[in-house]
Amino acid sequence: MTQEAVKPVRPVRPARPVRSPAVSRRAVLDAATRLVEEQGVAGLSMRKLAAELGVAVTSIYWHVGNREALLDELVQEMVHGLETLAAAGSGPVARVLSLATGLRRVLRGHPHLIGLVNERGLTPAMFLPSQRALAAEVAAAGLGGTRAAEAVRAVQYHVIGFVLVERHTDRSPEQHPTAEELWLAEPAADTVLAGAFATPVDSDRLFTVSTEALVRSLLEGPFPAFELT
Repeated sequence: MTQEAVKPVRPVRPARPVRSPAVSRRAVLDAATRLVEEQGVAGLSMRKLAAELGVAVTSIYWHVGNREALLDELVQEMVHGLETLAAAGSGPVARVLSLATGLRRVLRGHPHLIGLVNERGLTPAMFLPSQRALAAEVAAAGLGGTRAAEAVRAVQYHVIGFVLVERHTDRSPEQHPTAEELWLAEPAADTVLAGAFATPVDSDRLFTVSTEALVRSLLEGPFPAFELT
């Protein structure tokens, strides 16, 4: 009998561990912000966030800690985010209007984070940078003291109120009867006015028109003679 040649057995190499794709802390925060704005704070979970980024959950914890720590990070980012607002334009009215427009854009873009900031008692801290920027422009226009403070607050309250109305309108169910049906239901003395009310609101134009009128009255017109108590 001939002895068959014995083939050498190659050692089986262990499979390489599957590594999560590299992810940065900035990417985690940006993805978390998107999830919060799309699904609300309740919609943010570490598993959803990991799936969004295509990484292991442990990678998320390594970068930002647990969910509460992540929410704290998002709040701080929102608080400091308004520091980037900068005035633009060649005159006082244009520069204040540019700050108001920027503030509206931020508030409209991050409603859930704004709510989270408010829940954590940091709303004054969040608005402080925009108040300071507005105060600087109002001072450059020649206002000071109480009058300057009232001008800044008037602009700020106008922007916040406008955004709240927009937010409410966005979330409202379809309305019946519509504004068009109501205004066109009966003959009107001013048909152009009735037609305008029957047309959907151009929010951007309305914001610009109303804010510019307010700013001009604050910076250029006389203040009311009565004193606030």
